[in-house]
Amino acid sequence: MNASVQRSLQPLRIRYADPLLGRLRSFWRWWTGELVELLPEKLQTAIAQRQQKLYVELDEDKLLLSLGNHAAQREILRLPFDAADSEDEDIPREVQQTILLLPEDKVLARRISLPAAAEENLREVLGFEMDLHTPFEAAEVYYDYTVVGRDSNRQQVTVDLVYAPRDAVETLVDGATSLGMKTDIVTCRRRDNANLQPVNLLPKEKRRTRRLDVKNLNLALTVLLAVLVVAAITIPIVQKNRAIEALEAQVQAAAAEARQGAELRQDLEKMAEASQFLVAKKSSDAMIVELIDEVSRILPDHTWITRLNLTETELEIQGQSSASASLIAVVESSPYFQNARFGSPVVQIQGTNNDRFHIAADIAATPASGEKEQAP
Repeated sequence: MNASVQRSLQPLRIRYADPLLGRLRSFWRWWTGELVELLPEKLQTAIAQRQQKLYVELDEDKLLLSLGNHAAQREILRLPFDAADSEDEDIPREVQQTILLLPEDKVLARRISLPAAAEENLREVLGFEMDLHTPFEAAEVYYDYTVVGRDSNRQQVTVDLVYAPRDAVETLVDGATSLGMKTDIVTCRRRDNANLQPVNLLPKEKRRTRRLDVKNLNLALTVLLAVLVVAAITIPIVQKNRAIEALEAQVQAAAAEARQGAELRQDLEKMAEASQFLVAKKSSDAMIVELIDEVSRILPDHTWITRLNLTETELEIQGQSSASASLIAVVESSPYFQNARFGSPVVQIQGTNNDRFHIAADIAATPASGEKEQAP
């Protein structure tokens, strides 16, 4: 698939495909769970044993090992945290996954909102802005996230960011490794202890490499089916793109024969545009001057601007203020601007009473001279 098709499909994947796949996974878990309950008890037991996961969590100075699934676990073993007997026969080795559970006081979580455009590279964006949302730098923590909401009207995505200090994660992983356990997931329990956080704080390069065996065959076949469905959808699009490219070549060949006439017409249009250039330039400059003057007039003394950007339809201002929350109403009070909103979250500047703000507003039609507000 060429790059242009990938870029054109990316917004559709983020807005429609990802939420739909999430619902399908939830439905699949519920449906298979209902089907399993209809099977004979012995068969249910055999399936449950193949799907067992090993949960390892720190209980004071011991490692507590439990077997089960996300719904229920049973304790099977307690081992000293500093033990180094990797040949302990009581530790289960053939499990679906080994999940390490960090203590609640070692894991922090925060819900943040970001521009929808950041979702294409969400992990990198969170890493760059880690120090804005947490007391840590990205290099000091292991982190993961889940997308919990999308607001198409505000063009925002809501994310639950979960993070833990690196030394806490590495200490627990090293303790499990010393006992011969290979870690798949590092997470923690939710505050209600009813379920686990749907994140994995372990970096991909440190996770266990799993072979595709019989118990994973169904998953592999499902993925293959999904790939075939995607191929069935995208191959016709690629073929149409190639047909369009061939037609474009024919159009370019025909256009070359009529280029002289087109160039003459363009020259005439340029001459007509040049005759109106000075008038349009004067009008445009006057409008910009009015808008800048209006911004200077309405902003209070406790606010100063570090960046101002004007387009034909939108105003963007960035700066610092001791009362950022009141600036939306100040901008809305001007007849020149409407639909004022924060372009990004307000950030407290450490060591001062000021906030760093980013406000955007739509430029309204130029008001008549009689409608302009008088300076306060």
